[in-house]
Amino acid sequence: MSRATPSWRESLRRWRLPRGVLLLVMMILLTSSVLHLAGALDEGTPANRRAKKSSWDVATAKLMSTAKKSLAAVSTGWEWLGYVSGFGEQCSFVNQPSSAVRKHLTTHLKAQDHAIHAIVAAIEAWEFSRTNAKDHAPLVLAITGPTGTGKTETSHLLAEALFKWTKRLDHSDKVTPSGLLVFRGEDFSDNYTNPVTQYQEQIKSRLTEHLYRCSGKALVVFDEVQKVIPHTLDVLTTAMSSNAHLMYYRNGGERRVDTSNVIFVLISDIGVAKMEQLLIQYKHRRDVPVTKLENDVRRALDAQWARLQFGKMVRQVVPFLPFEPHHIVQVIQAKLDQLSRHYEGVYWKSLAFDSGLAAHLSTLESMLYMERRAIVHDVEVRKVFAKYGARNVESGPMQQLKAKLMRHARPWNPGA
Repeated sequence: MSRATPSWRESLRRWRLPRGVLLLVMMILLTSSVLHLAGALDEGTPANRRAKKSSWDVATAKLMSTAKKSLAAVSTGWEWLGYVSGFGEQCSFVNQPSSAVRKHLTTHLKAQDHAIHAIVAAIEAWEFSRTNAKDHAPLVLAITGPTGTGKTETSHLLAEALFKWTKRLDHSDKVTPSGLLVFRGEDFSDNYTNPVTQYQEQIKSRLTEHLYRCSGKALVVFDEVQKVIPHTLDVLTTAMSSNAHLMYYRNGGERRVDTSNVIFVLISDIGVAKMEQLLIQYKHRRDVPVTKLENDVRRALDAQWARLQFGKMVRQVVPFLPFEPHHIVQVIQAKLDQLSRHYEGVYWKSLAFDSGLAAHLSTLESMLYMERRAIVHDVEVRKVFAKYGARNVESGPMQQLKAKLMRHARPWNPGA
């Protein structure tokens, strides 16, 4: 048995930072903290006190507050130094995960209020359980819904909110949260040769290597899990159980890695038909019984994965509901706001849109919708959903708008 932390030799090979740079940063951090404390002490000396006795209490309180901030700054600085040098944790969670997730998802995810609430509630419960030494189960989320409703985007938003650090991708300028590991279902979908054992070894190898580097902390995403051939994910049974661990071989010996600090996210479109049938029966989606919705999806998961019985491992089922036309308007409005900010100072000083533009763009032919019907209490009910969700908002109406802006708008910056 060994703890899943990278060796110091591997860390040095990976980073190779000059020792002088690290010492300089350390000196800056310590000097800054001393100056903060000195300033607070100076304000709290008897010579600087006022006549009232309470002023000394105020100065003392300020001193304590400044000391705490200085220590927090030093602590953060040491953490950062440990990260960039490779000697410290590479995938640290933020201090208040559930609060960070709530804020980040609320800011960036549109028209999925129930999903945000369900995810945050699950993380809150997981945070609480991690303080109990008897509960070592990882968090397993099953995110399911139709195309273009924000499922994959949510997994990346989760990682951005949860981890303190980012890493640069190999052979790319892009950065990604340090603890994020993504598996794609299409990479494990070959029904012809059916290489289950090979797939299992690939998953196990990548996961254990990631957990080894990340000291056991990770957000592991399986995107389009419905494409994975049966029995492939059996390799994760123990990793997702209450006795959370994976066994692997390294340097000629068998080792064990703890998976209790892992969040598994299983993304699929399993149960979408049941979801749509249930939505049609209610005028507003807020009226849909949440428990019934989640249970229907859980049964659909179990039906597809009968042997593995995902329902028993999933801590929280998170249905992403289909987008109706007014949700598409919300998404387009968010894209318009983003467009205005992104090119401000490049193509225009500022860009103002008519209040009805988002609604107009949502009705263009490039946005495709589908109608669903059902008989409810002997009455035919119809509902319209976006066929591809918000997936073709960017390639459809937004692309058309950008083309017209480039063609007809007089640029503020002709050289751009």
